[in-house]
Amino acid sequence: MIAYFKHLQYIPCSSNFEKMKLKIKIALLFFTLVFSLGYAQTRDHSAKTVLAIETYAFLKGQDAALKAVASQFPALRSQTEAADKKLEDSFGRAESNIRHYLRDELGAAHYRILERRLDSLLHLELKNPIAQQKQAEDFLKLLHQRTYFLQDTVLDKAIASFTYHDAPHEEIIDGHVQIFNTDGHPKAEDAAVKIPIPKSWLVQEAQMPQTIKQFTSFHGKGLEKIILMSFELPSEYKNIPLDKNLIAEIISPQAALLRTEALQMDGRPAMMAEIEENINGSMKIRMLQFMFMLDGRLYCLQGSIGPVDEARNLGPHLKKYEPLFRLVASTTDMDTY
Repeated sequence: MIAYFKHLQYIPCSSNFEKMKLKIKIALLFFTLVFSLGYAQTRDHSAKTVLAIETYAFLKGQDAALKAVASQFPALRSQTEAADKKLEDSFGRAESNIRHYLRDELGAAHYRILERRLDSLLHLELKNPIAQQKQAEDFLKLLHQRTYFLQDTVLDKAIASFTYHDAPHEEIIDGHVQIFNTDGHPKAEDAAVKIPIPKSWLVQEAQMPQTIKQFTSFHGKGLEKIILMSFELPSEYKNIPLDKNLIAEIISPQAALLRTEALQMDGRPAMMAEIEENINGSMKIRMLQFMFMLDGRLYCLQGSIGPVDEARNLGPHLKKYEPLFRLVASTTDMDTY
């Protein structure tokens, strides 16, 4: 229970509200998280699927608790109806996207098992009536505050991730964005590059020496990455135009160049290349690389999917994320010192 209340610390509340420790059946939300995590681990699901189950359990618990309040306290009808509308507006898209994702990921049979187990647990937790109307009123206040998601918590970022699962670029369009600035970064000493990244993505330190920073979807649990890289080109390449021929020469021998496109980034000439690279003969990555020259160095802003099994067709997956990758590239700001 401690872990759940830590998550709620950012929500302002009265001392009486804190003392009650949300005695209403909001405790069920924590129990469903514990249950769902155990379910996911025993079936060896991906980290993203575990995140989806945890988030779905929270949202279902929230909905079920509100229905219990509405049923037991008819006098609070206007408040419960208002809370229900707010929950639908804030979380309805995330809940719907999670259902679709889990059906695809778990398969229809395992998805139905998950739904039955969650419903059974929620029924068990809500079978006893709420002791006082004041507790129900405090719960409704909590729901009103909870609708403003995208605080700096894993749960909020998970909800945001699945809210935009069907159209990832809309997270930036809706203003949920973090700006990464290379200013002062040791791997980009001669340039200042500002990149807009969806707020729900995780900022990570890069392993390779050429990588300045990387960002991973679903708060670090997804297959999608945006990576900023910088390369010191050999002298023989520095006066060669950045075009399809140069890209074909500098990409890995294990990579296939699928298409290129000339474009501009922050008013500077740039090239986009779609590349699929084989890894150790069994895995692969599909990527869009946006390349530009800045102060004599080659910079590459890469949006990628993978690694995944070599037999998997990544075309549809990349098509889904291409609007996001292009939006990030088109709104990147570049300058030199």
